[in-house]
Amino acid sequence: MKVLLRAVLFFDALFDLALGAVLLLAPFATFYAALQLPQPQPALYGQLLGMALLGFAWLLAQAAFRGQLTVPVARMAGPVNLASAVLIAAWLLFFDLPVQGAGRIWLGLLAAMLAFFALVQIPLAKRIRNREREELLRREAELAAANRPAAAAPTIHPTPSPEVRREPVITPPPGYGPGTEVVTDVEPVDTSIAPHHARQNPHP
Repeated sequence: MKVLLRAVLFFDALFDLALGAVLLLAPFATFYAALQLPQPQPALYGQLLGMALLGFAWLLAQAAFRGQLTVPVARMAGPVNLASAVLIAAWLLFFDLPVQGAGRIWLGLLAAMLAFFALVQIPLAKRIRNREREELLRREAELAAANRPAAAAPTIHPTPSPEVRREPVITPPPGYGPGTEVVTDVEPVDTSIAPHHARQNPHP
């Protein structure tokens, strides 16, 4: 698509170069009489317009060979060519332009060529501009994604298994609580001594 736009800009540059050369010959009345075209009066105006067209042709040629200039120059050249075509057609149809015979054919052909260049340049420049903008946004998004630090993987902490709570076993000291009685050795009682009765007479 951009190659087609460059080709159109190149042929537009050649067309403007030829038109500028014709206008530079404004002082030569016989040349315009042979083409049956109206001679610019004064000739200085025609030559100034011819110099402007030569500069415009040089700009179009630069845009045809330099990619960074292709879309901006085409966006400017398209409306200019369209306005020029409409102006020439309006003069041919609605105003009393002193042109007869071949002169009207030349001016009609000039308007048709300018309209053709405009109808190709305007939509192509718009499409290419939109595509380049989308490509730029996509590259910026990829660059931002590449520069963005990778998200750290979430740390999974193992869930502690529920432990069985063990109550502390407290052993009571000896003598406290059942089963902890202290067994002492019992001394044998001497039964050979008769028990002394309190009421017994101590004297026989």
